[in-house]
Amino acid sequence: MRQHFKQLFDYDKWANQSLLERFEKQFPVNPRIYQLFSHMLSAQRVWLDRCLGVPQSVQIWGERLPDEMKEDVENYNLGWLDFIDQLHAHDFERIVNYTNSRGETFDSQLTDIMMHVINHGTHHRGGIMMLMKEEGFALPYLDFIAFVRE
Repeated sequence: MRQHFKQLFDYDKWANQSLLERFEKQFPVNPRIYQLFSHMLSAQRVWLDRCLGVPQSVQIWGERLPDEMKEDVENYNLGWLDFIDQLHAHDFERIVNYTNSRGETFDSQLTDIMMHVINHGTHHRGGIMMLMKEEGFALPYLDFIAFVRE
């Protein structure tokens, strides 16, 4: 289970870095591209904070500069990998209690949260790529299978 989730978070980092590399070559005009990318990263940190049981350290819709996003991709990935490395086999089934941004409380299994984080990133990268297409970007191939082929 540990290796599976580490691979998924490495894929997420690879996909995010692939987009950031495109942004270095062609600056996006639509500010929504950076807003969605920033939100995707913020959500990843918010969920890690929830899993760690610490106060939320970022705003869910906080905006970042491209250099900050590049650092966050690296730092948040390391945070998740460190967290996963510290888990024991039975920890993957544990229940995480948390409060969402609307003040509602929930209990979710850790593996469900981790899958949500990965799927949330994939979802928003899809939206970002649609906006990039409108601006004439050469779109990267970000499917998971492309990652595992490397």
